[in-house]
Amino acid sequence: MPSRSISIKEEVYKQLDSYRLKNESFSETIKRLLDSNADILDLAGSWKKISDVEPAVDIVEKVVKKIHEEENDIKLI
Repeated sequence: MPSRSISIKEEVYKQLDSYRLKNESFSETIKRLLDSNADILDLAGSWKKISDVEPAVDIVEKVVKKIHEEENDIKLI
């Protein structure tokens, strides 16, 4: 498979490196991160399928809070 060279700032390199899994190449990391955002629309309408949304809302709030806490530990671009 052909490859391309790209230039990124050191700060971006360090951030990308922090997302890499063990034995994962940078290309695999970038692909995984890009693919992870592609499926968000698959969740559209999911709330309608849940009869008692209160426990689900609690879980979502905890997840969002955790994400925000982790984002504060990572220097964003």
